[in-house]
Amino acid sequence: MKKPFSCSFIAFAFLAGCSTMDYATDEHEDKALQELGLAVRNAENEDAGGVIAHTEKAKKHLIEENHEHPYTQPFISIYGQFPKAEHDMETFEEMDKAIGEAKKGNFTRAAEAARRASVHLKQKAWSK
Repeated sequence: MKKPFSCSFIAFAFLAGCSTMDYATDEHEDKALQELGLAVRNAENEDAGGVIAHTEKAKKHLIEENHEHPYTQPFISIYGQFPKAEHDMETFEEMDKAIGEAKKGNFTRAAEAARRASVHLKQKAWSK
């Protein structure tokens, strides 16, 4: 009687742990998307400090997610072979562009870059 109970308990604990890990990943991605949305709003309001601060916070959330769920970088990059890595790199590039444009005072370009970063982040979440 104890053996089936212990097996079912172990299975439950495993499934609960897996769902918690996915939730943590989704939580970091959601927070990063929220921060990018705030960066876009700040760019529309021509607030360079807000764009930079919120974009940096989004970067921190994505870095934390990548620490929790790392993936390896390919030695030879073949387009489409590693979609998560490709979208991740594009997201960080667009966030860097948003910060750079905000520092220059080009708020429309900063907003566009932050929007593109959020699109790449969503595509990363949808990819395999």
